[in-house]
Amino acid sequence: MVARARTCARRVARRSSWLALAAALLLPLASAGAAEVVPPAGTVKRSAGGVTIDHAGRTQALQVGNPVFVGDRIRTAGDGSVGVTLADDTLLTAGPNSTLLINEFEFNTTTEEGSLLATLLKGTLSVVSGLIARQAPEKVRFKTPNVVLGVRGTEFIVETRGEGE
Repeated sequence: MVARARTCARRVARRSSWLALAAALLLPLASAGAAEVVPPAGTVKRSAGGVTIDHAGRTQALQVGNPVFVGDRIRTAGDGSVGVTLADDTLLTAGPNSTLLINEFEFNTTTEEGSLLATLLKGTLSVVSGLIARQAPEKVRFKTPNVVLGVRGTEFIVETRGEGE
């Protein structure tokens, strides 16, 4: 009777181990499937000449209709320019030989609250501010290698001769 109880206990322990192993293997898969999808910060509306984007460790040509995400670095060649419309209707237009980094962008379409931080490492950037700047201008900032700009108007142009990236 005791031997039978021990055998039964070993079987239960083995099954429990297999169940624990299966749960450990399947839990990350379930979590990955439930991971929140991050919406793009904006969309490319205009692209001319050489324009590339560094996204998730990959560099690729940027075309009209492509999404732009937080963390993306947009580069224009000597003949390039690009226009991006952010989700709050902010318009960003980078001229030739420019490098623009989207550091931070959050926007709630219901409350129209959010924040924007972009860095112009070199080149020119024309900005027409959108809903975030109208709601809370202090939440919209643009950086260059030398200065941080706070938005208090609705349209402006920034130029920097950044030496490096």
